[in-house]
Amino acid sequence: MREEFLQYIWKCGLFGKQDMRTVTGEPIEVQALGVQNTNAGPDFLNARIKIGNVVWVGNVEIHNNASDWNKHNHSSDSAYNNVILHVVKNNDAAIETRNGTAMAVYELGYDTCFEQRYRQLMDEHKAQPCAHLLPQIESFRWRSFLTRLSFERLEQRTQHIADLLAMHKNDWDTVFMRLLFRAFGFGINAEPFEQLAQSITTACIAKHKNSLLQLEALLLGQAGFLGNPPIDEYQQRLQNEYQLLQAKFALKPLPQHIWKFLRTRPVNFPTVRIAQLAALLHSAQSLFARAMEVAAVEEALQLFAVRPSEYWDTHYSLEAVSPPRSKALGAKSAERVIANVLIPTMFQYGRSHNDESICQRAVSLLEQLPPEENATTLMWKGLCPSPQNMLESQALLQLKNEYCDKKRCLHCVVGGQIITGNQ
Repeated sequence: MREEFLQYIWKCGLFGKQDMRTVTGEPIEVQALGVQNTNAGPDFLNARIKIGNVVWVGNVEIHNNASDWNKHNHSSDSAYNNVILHVVKNNDAAIETRNGTAMAVYELGYDTCFEQRYRQLMDEHKAQPCAHLLPQIESFRWRSFLTRLSFERLEQRTQHIADLLAMHKNDWDTVFMRLLFRAFGFGINAEPFEQLAQSITTACIAKHKNSLLQLEALLLGQAGFLGNPPIDEYQQRLQNEYQLLQAKFALKPLPQHIWKFLRTRPVNFPTVRIAQLAALLHSAQSLFARAMEVAAVEEALQLFAVRPSEYWDTHYSLEAVSPPRSKALGAKSAERVIANVLIPTMFQYGRSHNDESICQRAVSLLEQLPPEENATTLMWKGLCPSPQNMLESQALLQLKNEYCDKKRCLHCVVGGQIITGNQ
């Protein structure tokens, strides 16, 4: 049995509290279970337990077998000096504290139905082992859980932003640019776009952002798309501009083979996305500052409603002419960039500046965006209340990726109800 299940039993108080005794027969009265410790050290901190006639305040350690105390070398770890009760499923060894006195041990007793339900969830290989019980979860509790999950997802994303800020000495413009570049890869070309961002400095872009031609030349040239002989006048101009920029900044282009075109819709070709990105960088004097001032989705969509130069109306790549079609960034694509870049950055920016109003604006933008439609959200369709906005659809992604896929049913509202029988 996993120790996390035994910890869950203790945390929820699902054990028999009447006539509790240590393995040596001393009466136990649990006055406070303690707070579960998610870091290194004992499993529960600041418990209050009466053993015999003495009330102890300290920590609780939980193991499958009492002998695990020695296997884990707790006796030599000072972090475990204040353990007042050793809770085990099997008392298979006599354990002593560091000073040689016998450890107070309690064999955890609980209704076997909890374990049976837990094993059923762990042994189920379906993507959602609890699917048949989801409709029974009351709407308010379910949506509260989704709110918690959405904040977890935001926390994960902001941690990545915090790491980038540390790497770039708190340069918000550079970090925002790196995040934007990766987002314009839209999954399949995310890594090449990240490499592209790393190959160009923010200062280089800033010096030439007033010229859309120079920005396109800079990005397309660095991406490795300007190495072939030009087939029209515009390509010749792009090459001429890039050669000047390459010499000026000692630029080294990326190999063209890293970009993925196969099984990609033409509108999502990396050449089109690079042209759109160039238009976005050209559109605002201080893109990051403008992004942090956004208060409504309409403003955000307007910020990202960019259209590349006219050349791209008749091109998806630099190799052939195509029927005329606008290559403006679509609303759905803009929504993805807003959700994956603008909102997490705004949330982290608010936290870094201790400005709760900025954090609240970020969350409000998530609530204003329509829910996503992808393989994960479709997987939940009909099983639970439909997501009302992107905050809730992002929560469903978090639920699948961090709970269902990792079998963390003990940390899930639905899993907890199943195990305790409280449907």
